[in-house]
Amino acid sequence: KSSSILKLQSHQTIVSGKHSTLAALKNPNRNLFYLITTEDHKVSWENEIKEIGLIIEIKTRKKDELDTINNHKPHQNIILVTQLLERITLDEFLMKNKNASKSPLRLIILDQVTDPQNVGAIIRSAYAFKMDGVALSQRNSPLETAAMSKASSGAIEKLDIIELSNMAREIKKLQQSNFTVYGLANGGDANVFSLENETDNIAIILGSEGKGLRRLTKEKVDRLITIPINEDSESLNVSSAASIAMFQLQKNILL
Repeated sequence: KSSSILKLQSHQTIVSGKHSTLAALKNPNRNLFYLITTEDHKVSWENEIKEIGLIIEIKTRKKDELDTINNHKPHQNIILVTQLLERITLDEFLMKNKNASKSPLRLIILDQVTDPQNVGAIIRSAYAFKMDGVALSQRNSPLETAAMSKASSGAIEKLDIIELSNMAREIKKLQQSNFTVYGLANGGDANVFSLENETDNIAIILGSEGKGLRRLTKEKVDRLITIPINEDSESLNVSSAASIAMFQLQKNILL
């Protein structure tokens, strides 16, 4: 078992794969502990960290030990042991961006989305579509994992990750801060296409993979919007739905 090879403390996690590891090493907000690689790849990683300008310990293990540590998921012979990224509060996010730009703020909110790979994929899309942050509910949301980091393709290192303590209260706070808050849900009275015309601060909330938006969340948002899909199709994956909504929101900026 991985726990017998590598004992992580509660504030630690692993990042695996070359792209994700390099992104984490270059993130000044990361508290780094050490790298694990095979003997054959040690020199190349010594060169990588020298080029970045870091000093970090490199430990060597056999490839099958790296396989076990990474739960037999692809790792490209590199694993980074690091501290969990610190998530900021909504107040900190709003204060940080109060005078940062004249451009409208864009925020994607995940209300109890539990799959780390879905969260990571949404973070990746959020960075691609120029969102200003991704917010996660404090309850029923995954901690940062190697799977989440890998799915984000390094974007988790570049985007503000916000933790929301109380969804209803935080929605109200956003509304009081001149945000229009949309909920993405089947049966919404507006079409997702209308997002491309928005010029104000916008937050879009998506619900859990199985149940979608919670009733109370639906009641608190300004408006519910829907993505038109084939009537014979049950639903979209939450990551796909988020990407469609974020693209529509930023369409006039990206084109």
